[in-house]
Amino acid sequence: MKRYDLSSDIVKTLKDFVGILFGSAICGFAYSTFLIPFKVAPGGVGGLSQILYYLSKIPAGISMLIFNIPLFIIGVLSLGKMFGFKTVVSILFVSFFTDLFSYKNLTKYTFINQFLYKINDFGYSFTNEIFLATLAGSCLLGVGMGIVFRFNGSTGGTDIPALLLKKYFGISVGTGFLLIDSVIIFAIGIIFKNPNIILWGFVSLFISSKVTDYVLEGLPGTKGVFIITEYPDQIKQYIIKNLDRGCTVFKGEGGYSGRNMDILYVVINLRELTKLKQTIAKVDPKSFVIINDVHEALGYGFKYF
Repeated sequence: MKRYDLSSDIVKTLKDFVGILFGSAICGFAYSTFLIPFKVAPGGVGGLSQILYYLSKIPAGISMLIFNIPLFIIGVLSLGKMFGFKTVVSILFVSFFTDLFSYKNLTKYTFINQFLYKINDFGYSFTNEIFLATLAGSCLLGVGMGIVFRFNGSTGGTDIPALLLKKYFGISVGTGFLLIDSVIIFAIGIIFKNPNIILWGFVSLFISSKVTDYVLEGLPGTKGVFIITEYPDQIKQYIIKNLDRGCTVFKGEGGYSGRNMDILYVVINLRELTKLKQTIAKVDPKSFVIINDVHEALGYGFKYF
């Protein structure tokens, strides 16, 4: 029996903690210095927090907590303990850094205030162009979220209602994200009576999503995964129920052991790959996994013919 290595588990947890901290700081910086000043929001709780911030002047980070806490509780009650400690940490860090990098806090430091006024005439952002703010903010947000996901964290937010839509209405998680984020982006444009904000919101959503995928696994965005495990049924059920993907089961034989075995094959996107690897590691740490790049995938859940 393999001895449990507590020290390696602690080291991994610390690495995840530092990674989540760093990624959350980048997310907070992106929101406060580029996206919020121009009312650009790529959906999600970040978008909802902007509405509350501009209507009530409650700091954006606190606004994120106001929306995230009930969503987190609903997620735990409805979906189980899938949103654990690291999700709470991620939510708190993103909220904290969003307020830390806010204009009100940054201008406490004279040299930053002077720098901002040197590069533009109003001082609350690093640029006075909404195009540059959307581009820079969305790229940074994507990088930050990608780092958080890579270190097994989650920013909470619309992850939870998207999963609830899947559970109760059979809507895929990807479609759920798109629906929820679209409603939030349109709401921001309507509340602020500015149709341009809607367009910039969708541009930001597209850029941040793509950058997140690149940070997670690089190109291309679709992967084929072979899984050889002693617990194929558990992993197969996770793929079908939690990832909303189909999978193929091949009958194989171990070349060395001579034992009959089931080999799973599934085609998934990058975000799903991270979740699948975490689940495989929990269910069967001794499993053998092969991950290949997929040039193109056609059919349900991917491109249509």
